[in-house]
Amino acid sequence: MTNYLWFLTRGGFTINSIFFSEYSIQNVSEILQNTLFYIENLFPTVKGPYDILSYIIIPFLLFIIISLVILLIANRYGFEKKLILKKEIDNRTNDFLTEIIFSNHETSYIKEKINEFKKEIPFKKKWCRDIVLNKIITIKRNINGVSPNQMLLIYKYFGFHYYSNKLIRSRSWENKLLGIYHYQILEYKIKTGYIRPNIYVKNKFLKSNALIAVISLSDQKFDFLSNYKKKISTADELKILDIIYQKKSSLPQKINEWLYNENTSITILAIKLMIRYRESLNISQITYLLSHSDKTVRKETLLAIRNLYVTEANSVLIDYYNTEIHKRNKISALKTFGAVGNTETKNFILSLLQEEKDLEVKFEMVHCIHKIDRNFFKNYTVKDESENDIVSRIVLHVNNPYLN
Repeated sequence: MTNYLWFLTRGGFTINSIFFSEYSIQNVSEILQNTLFYIENLFPTVKGPYDILSYIIIPFLLFIIISLVILLIANRYGFEKKLILKKEIDNRTNDFLTEIIFSNHETSYIKEKINEFKKEIPFKKKWCRDIVLNKIITIKRNINGVSPNQMLLIYKYFGFHYYSNKLIRSRSWENKLLGIYHYQILEYKIKTGYIRPNIYVKNKFLKSNALIAVISLSDQKFDFLSNYKKKISTADELKILDIIYQKKSSLPQKINEWLYNENTSITILAIKLMIRYRESLNISQITYLLSHSDKTVRKETLLAIRNLYVTEANSVLIDYYNTEIHKRNKISALKTFGAVGNTETKNFILSLLQEEKDLEVKFEMVHCIHKIDRNFFKNYTVKDESENDIVSRIVLHVNNPYLN
């Protein structure tokens, strides 16, 4: 053994010398011959380069390949075994949760049964805990008539509230999202305070989900929105409206303050809530909102006037139309005129019709006048023949939307 080690050390030193010293071609050839000599002495059966391949390299590669094959087979066996175990745990969890949820057991009995069940399964394994928690959440989300309080108790008896709390307190925003999701689905209202700080973070995904969760868990109290400074996306607006409507909450008490809020997202949300609750806007509010610097606020206000049928707003709308520069808003205003307009409105639009060069706007003007007075264009003529032709074509399209 000592001789082998000496030969290996000597040979290694010699090979290193090739790369890190300056030698002639003849010297390198001598070094390689010496190295082969060392290998022949280390392995007596090795007499040349072919023997090195046969007795050292090929056996070593075969050993590596056989080891990899055994490792793959072992991993596959372990994977299949774990799949079977997961399926068994999944079925047992289904049966267990069904039994304790849909039976009228006392809370003490449920707690005792949960402790017993935790001992029967590998509950300390994360994958096992995930199966049980996901089952609880799936039942809560998809099955109607399940008591929220009972589901929350089961969730707590399993100790999952510690896990959710740990997720929310972690630095990872993905973990925070998961913890917030747990609280929201299971209606863990007392934990709203842990979620609230996340509605002011920079991460848009975390901020959005935290905001929706806080509103979902709020007990018809949405006053915190009065001081909310962040932009709310259109998707989140729809979610908030849906949550408030599903909760059958009354119109927020500070809705008037929301209309005048510096955050345009809150103003838009307030307008949409007014429409949803069929709460009419007064002239003072309409005047303010139509003069708002944000074009989306103005557009939502026009939609509110149209949907709430605020006929008193005609004079304000006429003044507004003269100042509006955004094309889509002008078209929306014309649609609103068509819904709530009167003779004064018709005369105002008629005074602008001939001078309007944008065909899309002109089309909406004709449509507006037609909605107010369906017989008006039967005898309508002007001196300009091309204008008469354009208007007559528009009237045909208004009367028959499918006409090409």
